[in-house]
Amino acid sequence: MVAGVTLLGVGIGLTGRVAGVAPCHQRRLLGAALRLGLMLSAACLAVLALLTASGRLDLLPPHLAPLAMPALGIGWLGVAPGLLIAWLLGRARPGRAILLVATQLAVPLLALSLAPSGAELPALLGAQALFGTVATLLLIAWAVSAQEGMATEHRLRPFIAAGIAIGILSPAAIAIARMEIAASASWETVGAVQALWRTSEWITAVAAGLLNVYFLPRLAAAKAAPAFAAELRAAARHVAGPALLALCVLWLLLPQVLALLYRDGLPVTRLDALPFFAGDALRMLSWIFLFGLFARGAGWAVTAGEFLSLPLFAGLLLALPGRLSLPVIGLAWVLAYAVYAGFNFWALRRSRLSPR
Repeated sequence: MVAGVTLLGVGIGLTGRVAGVAPCHQRRLLGAALRLGLMLSAACLAVLALLTASGRLDLLPPHLAPLAMPALGIGWLGVAPGLLIAWLLGRARPGRAILLVATQLAVPLLALSLAPSGAELPALLGAQALFGTVATLLLIAWAVSAQEGMATEHRLRPFIAAGIAIGILSPAAIAIARMEIAASASWETVGAVQALWRTSEWITAVAAGLLNVYFLPRLAAAKAAPAFAAELRAAARHVAGPALLALCVLWLLLPQVLALLYRDGLPVTRLDALPFFAGDALRMLSWIFLFGLFARGAGWAVTAGEFLSLPLFAGLLLALPGRLSLPVIGLAWVLAYAVYAGFNFWALRRSRLSPR
């Protein structure tokens, strides 16, 4: 949450803004994003630290409880390298962004492999802290300048609320939804829901990554309305189309896939899975419109729309009377994302009618 509250709002907005401005302004945007992002995540860190300190740390195993606070700090140190990755994507430098991601992963993995038995987690967190500290200091020294950034911060402020909504509201909503399913459904239904989400997650995750890495910069760089519409169609053709095909194949092979990943005889039929996969298809369609909104700088619409995705799904589950069944949960899933996709489509059409 500490890093996500920045990277899922200001970070994605930074990618879009950088792709849509002249090169002479791109470094200023990075400096402005660092200032906003580090302050926003610091505020989130302070709130979570207070909640953690006043919470039940005794529920954690004794060797993990002392690591809770350092883990929050490491989340804050992940903001700067995450923003640099977003900035590189906006400058159409995906190769350099991938190299930075690989380095960010390699350092803690190396520490993990060298750690003595029983000290793996402290070594992992320590390596993450080291990488994050070095990256943050270097990036601040290179990019932050009060004179350079002041004129560009206003271009990123609309994404602050979006980051809070995506980074905090959505995880809280899915946690509430899972608790409600666990409390109001049978154990078999709980396992079936988790299995369906997990089997399709690799498809939706790849689609989201492609939209962020490849199509968001292209959408932001498309100044004219016809070019923007062409990029939206290309995103639907090259991302949503193959992803929908993959979901259809997964649906057809569902018994074999569930037996491979879980066990034989899992009580999930193709008919049970249909609304979940339909909801996943609508979810990916809504993401195309969502990244279009980020490209247009419509932070207000991104923030409002987040209340109509996972929070709406959780709200539907809480409002339903009696015990929850698999078909009812699937119906709530597809309904929530039908509303979300419809709102994002409407908001994007409205944003395209107004100047950027």
